[in-house]
Amino acid sequence: MRGPGLRVVRPGDGVEAEVRAVADAAVRLVVEVLAGTRPAHQLSLVAVPAVCRAVAPHGGAGSRGGRVVPPKVLSSRVQRPSPAVAEAVAVVAVSGRVHALALRLEHMRGRWRCTALETTAP
Repeated sequence: MRGPGLRVVRPGDGVEAEVRAVADAAVRLVVEVLAGTRPAHQLSLVAVPAVCRAVAPHGGAGSRGGRVVPPKVLSSRVQRPSPAVAEAVAVVAVSGRVHALALRLEHMRGRWRCTALETTAP
């Protein structure tokens, strides 16, 4: 019999699932800002102000008029170099061009935040 508050945790559940969900959301938000389909200020949901400021000038860089091609995450990976740090990499398509993203997530004040971002997008 399990005590109150206890549950079975399978591999991939719990904290790992939470980290993956935050990483996926951060990648998706960044890609949408780069594509010009989401305002940069919405990155503040998952990113520290320095990351938001760094991405903001690139917003809409992929939109050149004409038909808008929705951005797409082609693949992504997440690893945990330490309990309070996660690193995510992704290959994304923005306006028909393929780019790479790398994000660092840190657990701060009870939540995961993107604290660093690198991309090959212009």
